[in-house]
Amino acid sequence: MTSLGTDISTPIGADGQIGLDPYLRVVSELECLAQALARRLVTPRGSLYRHPLYGYDVRQWLNADLDDADLAEIERASAEELRADERVDDVAVVASFADEALSLVITVRALTGQTFRFILAVGQVTVALLRLESL
Repeated sequence: MTSLGTDISTPIGADGQIGLDPYLRVVSELECLAQALARRLVTPRGSLYRHPLYGYDVRQWLNADLDDADLAEIERASAEELRADERVDDVAVVASFADEALSLVITVRALTGQTFRFILAVGQVTVALLRLESL
C-alpha cells in the first residue's frame, strides 16, 4: 500500500504563520498530507525560489468585496493547487465568507483511497486548520 508520507510537523501557529513544531513532532499519513495541502493554500505563488508555480495564497482575497463568482474562483483555484500534490487523487473545495473570515471546507481523496476532510479558516491575522477528520 502506498504511504502518504512522514514529515516533521509544520502546524499553523496562533500568529497565522506556518512553522516547525518546536518539539519536532513527526506526523504521518493524513495529518502529514493535510499540513502539506494547507501550506499550499497560504504560500504566495512564486515565493519559493526552486518551485515558482507552487502555492495559491487564499489570504489575497481577505480585503476584497467577495461575491459568488469570487468564491467560485477561490474554490476552482484552490482545488487546482491541491491537485498538484502527487498524493491527491481528487479534491472538492467549498468556500464561504462570513464575519471577515474566509472558510474553506476541503474534501480530499488520496491516491491510497483514503478520504478525509479538513477546514481551513483564514482571517486577517490568523490561519487555522480547524478540523481534520477521516471519512
